[in-house]
This record gives sequence, C-alpha cells and structure tokens, in this order.
Amino acid sequence: MANTPHGGVLKDLVARDEKISAELREESHRLPDIILTERQLCDLELITNGGFSPLEGFMNEGDYKSVVESLRLEDGTLFPIPVTLDVSRETVAELSIIPGSRITLRDPRDDEPLAILTVQDVYQPDKVKEAINVMGADDPAHPSVAYLRNRVRDLYVGGKLQAIQAPSHYDYVALRYTPSQLRAHFKKLSWRKVVAFQTRNPMHRAH
Repeated sequence: MANTPHGGVLKDLVARDEKISAELREESHRLPDIILTERQLCDLELITNGGFSPLEGFMNEGDYKSVVESLRLEDGTLFPIPVTLDVSRETVAELSIIPGSRITLRDPRDDEPLAILTVQDVYQPDKVKEAINVMGADDPAHPSVAYLRNRVRDLYVGGKLQAIQAPSHYDYVALRYTPSQLRAHFKKLSWRKVVAFQTRNPMHRAH
C-alpha cells in the first residue's frame, strides 16, 4: 500500500522525537504547564501520531483563519476544521504566554507530560464566524456550537509540538492503531485498497 499521506508526509511526531524524548521530559519539569481538557487531549494525540497530518502543532492564527474561511491551511492544503488550543486570559497572563514561550502540555488523567509547545502566537478567535463557517450556523441547539460558545475559552494559542510520549490507554487496546501502525499492518496483509469508515458516535457497547 503506497497511498500518499494527506499533505504529502505522515507527521508522526512521536517517532520523530523519540531520540530526544528523555531530554524533552527533563525540560518539561522546568517549564510552565497546561493541563489539557479531554478534547484537547484527543487533538494532541492525533497531531502527534500523524492522524492530523500535515499539522505539527495547534493551528496558528494564519492557518486558523484560512481554515475557517476557505477550508484550507495557508499553504493550500485541504483541512476543513480548525484544530486549536484554547486557553483562558487568566492562564495566558499567569504563565506569561507570548510568542517563543515553551509550555508543557500534560495529560488530565495522570498529569504526565505529553508534549512541549513552542508558542507562535496568541490570538482571539471569531467564534460566531467559526460557528457559521464550520458548523453551518451559529445555533446553540447544535452540540458543537454549544460547546464552542460555553466551554471553549477566550484565546487560542498556536505553535509547533515536540512529542514526549503518546497518551496511555487501557481500553480498546487491540483496536488502537496509529496511522503508521495501520500502514504497516495493511502492507503486511498486502492490501491495496482500504475503505475508511468514521462512526457517528465513539465506540461503545450499547447494542
């Protein structure tokens, strides 16, 4: 199977940074840190394992605006939904987050350092425009719009990530493949065509 990854190169940051992960972990203890939300944790995992290729971090303002307005990154690559790190104004002030800052991002479940973010910019999103362009309407009855309005914080922090480790999982272990692992698995099976299916809901055992 030789399908080209989206954007041309699979951005597996965990593999890329494996040789310096010990150094990054040591540095992480000296840096200010942010405890991720569950949603941010999911986004970070998909950025660092290549699931959100070609992203190498949370979107900066240029990419964010381009995606909201045209469904493409600034370089023209198709990317229909913004992937952002929202923080409160209080956190930005307390941690003195400015371009060039390095911030440790921690797992909310066990406080483990997962990555270091090098800040490119801090910006205020246009949430109404984001709701209309991405979700189709600024309608609070839409769950994603309600989340954007009520739970997403005021500012977005954009920047590149260096991966320390992947988040740990203890459920559905046999079904959790990274993009790199899936590609290797398909190659081993000599599969030339693969159909992807995205479930409407998370995996569950309700029926």
